[in-house]
Amino acid sequence: MIGHDDSPTMIIGACEWVALPELGIRRLRARVDTGAKSCALHAIDVEAFEVDGENRVRFRVFTGHPDPGGWHACDARLVGTRRVRSSSGERQRRYTIRTPIVIGHARWDVDITLADRERMRYRMLLGRAAMEHHALVYPARTFLQGKPRLD
Repeated sequence: MIGHDDSPTMIIGACEWVALPELGIRRLRARVDTGAKSCALHAIDVEAFEVDGENRVRFRVFTGHPDPGGWHACDARLVGTRRVRSSSGERQRRYTIRTPIVIGHARWDVDITLADRERMRYRMLLGRAAMEHHALVYPARTFLQGKPRLD
């Protein structure tokens, strides 16, 4: 039953528009992948650093607009590193951040690993851990939630 206790409250398609407002990203296409446990975001120039005893990471994300060349500079609190098996089957250690995501009207926190997704059509992958308690997937449709509402 949708909406019962901690059951999912929205139905999403195989691809959705997402926003990552604390990173300054207002709109990004994401591929929904129930076979992947975690979320992954294509990031380049990834650099960990420390500010006032807090571990942080800076990186750039390709949004395709409106920044020059389509790249957007980001800075986030580093929550750790994870060992992840890539789509090619190799194990990688990736930086992990936690940030709010917006899909449609809904907003919640997700963990995202920073990865090289250069050859992937979608620069963000929405894994099942991020959807748990929030969304059910209707794989035959796309962009069911429309553009993120950041009001």
